[in-house]
Amino acid sequence: MDAVITFLEGLNLWWWLGLAGLLLIGELITGTTYLLWPAAAAFLVGLLTMIFASLGWPWQFVIFAAIALAFLWAGDRWVRPRLKAGSDSGLNTRATYLVGQRATVVSASGATGRVRAGDTEWPAESLDGSALEVGQSVTVSELRGTTLVVQPG
Repeated sequence: MDAVITFLEGLNLWWWLGLAGLLLIGELITGTTYLLWPAAAAFLVGLLTMIFASLGWPWQFVIFAAIALAFLWAGDRWVRPRLKAGSDSGLNTRATYLVGQRATVVSASGATGRVRAGDTEWPAESLDGSALEVGQSVTVSELRGTTLVVQPG
């Protein structure tokens, strides 16, 4: 028991920074953001032990627990929803940037054909069933599979 008390009395800036580093490594492995907040709390407690050298280990643990819980609550309430919303950014999803874009009909057969949008040709069909004409400028309304649904204009 004396060894444990001796260890706890020796807690300092470097111990807390080491704990913060280990928690950050765990965060990199899991990617959940749940280990990020205790890591930030450990870093802050390390700074507090540097500023207030006489801060005893019981207070260090109380402060760590309070900061970690506050950060966990705030992070789960405000940061994680924004991260999840940002993960649906449309990156590598052609439909998100093709909708609303102008395209040119390059071949047509009634209400279907092919259009050039950017540097790519896509199969297309008319939204209202009207015939497409070669050279016609159309606007992409939606994407169904790999077929662009277009409307004149």
